[in-house]
Amino acid sequence: MTREEIRNHYRALRKEFTPEQCIYYSQQVTNNFLRNWMFNHKLIHCFLPIHRLREVDTIPLVKRLRQNNRVCIPVSNFDKNNMTHKILDEHTQFQDNAYGIPEPMTGEDVNVKDIQVVIVPLLAVDQHGNRLGYGKGFYDRFLAECSPETLFIGVTMFDIHDDLTEIDEFDIPLHYVVTPKGVLQTTAEQPAPLR
Repeated sequence: MTREEIRNHYRALRKEFTPEQCIYYSQQVTNNFLRNWMFNHKLIHCFLPIHRLREVDTIPLVKRLRQNNRVCIPVSNFDKNNMTHKILDEHTQFQDNAYGIPEPMTGEDVNVKDIQVVIVPLLAVDQHGNRLGYGKGFYDRFLAECSPETLFIGVTMFDIHDDLTEIDEFDIPLHYVVTPKGVLQTTAEQPAPLR
């Protein structure tokens, strides 16, 4: 299958999920993540879910991680196809952008090089950590700007896909993938251990 066919395949599978299935699979992903990582005093980047697209609900995970870490949330610029990042705190107010993505309206800006962990959305991913997103390149550009020590963790409600083809030089592989069934360490080169 081509990349677009794979995207369409996983979009169609997501549409079949009931709200109850989305909640259950998201809970399993959160539980598996927290069994492997809690982190302490780290700067963690995490997306917020687009519920209508039935993405993994990361809100419970963000709440847990904020107990011992600083968490930042992306703000998308669709004119430039890039993102800025703002620290989440108890005063943060959100507004859905034109695509229905909840984004912080205010907050402290973050230097990408300071981010230590990135929790990454995806449609499909293989055992090598190659991911397929929505095709705009937001995360490929963002991950390329991160420090070489930054840890990339993908989250998905699906099993690992067979090897993705049409990988290009701009694709940045993930180090780990969390699914409802567990955590996979990919074949991507691991960053230096977090301090």
